[in-house]
Amino acid sequence: MDFNSVPKRESIVLNAIDLIHEFGIHLVSTKEIAKRLGISESTVFKYFPKKNHIFLAVLEQFSLYDQDIFRTSLEKAKQLSPKKAILFYIDSYAAYYENYPQITALIQACELFKGILELETKAKEISLKRLEHIQELIRIAQGAEGIKQDICTEILADMIYSVFIGLCLTWRTKEFKFSLRSETMQAIQLLLDALSNEKE
Repeated sequence: MDFNSVPKRESIVLNAIDLIHEFGIHLVSTKEIAKRLGISESTVFKYFPKKNHIFLAVLEQFSLYDQDIFRTSLEKAKQLSPKKAILFYIDSYAAYYENYPQITALIQACELFKGILELETKAKEISLKRLEHIQELIRIAQGAEGIKQDICTEILADMIYSVFIGLCLTWRTKEFKFSLRSETMQAIQLLLDALSNEKE
């Protein structure tokens, strides 16, 4: 990536994501980021005084669209149907990840940054917030009687989220050789159909 073609701070973050994807978190260094960008390491430190600041920015990039996706999903719940809003929510991430597979290196961010308090806390916050979003969409669907009301919202949200995370990991393991989006939507549709009061 050309350091001059993208805002400097962003290009450092995007290169850090590429390096995490290629080598894992422990082999990412400010020296390697600088080398990839054709800049000095001191230039990297100008934007990020510590390496953990880069990783915090990486996590911010990972969750960049979360609020927009959730807000749009709530609108879809009103315009279309609550069940379709859940599918839209998951499909938005599947489409984003399919177009940017490097970002899936952060899927298990809680484990990735385990033991580094600030980063682990941020990663947990992202994961829990996404689960809360799914739970809210499920509650709306249950209120509209699209999903059975006797199903525990938290358990169903965990199931949906776990299916998606699992498929992302399988996709990485199989070197991105199937359509993440297609597989994800089939799996979530099957799950929702099995737990629905109605078929859409």
